[in-house]
Amino acid sequence: MNKLIPDPPFPIFVAHEDLSFEDAIASISSLLRCAATTATETAEGLKGTQRDMACSTAHLIDMARTLADRALDCLQPKV
Repeated sequence: MNKLIPDPPFPIFVAHEDLSFEDAIASISSLLRCAATTATETAEGLKGTQRDMACSTAHLIDMARTLADRALDCLQPKV
């Protein structure tokens, strides 16, 4: 008999369960930096509303990266 409901697909990307909070935030910051660079480079080849959207995306990613970097700073012991 065939299953009526298929099993859900396995995730393509999985975070290792031993990944620390600090390392996770650092990885988030790095991924956001790459995403912002991609959006900025894409925007350079566009015009009008499409360029505005790509620039807005880059700006939002930069804002998220700033928050991730701030979270990392909060983890550092104050001297």
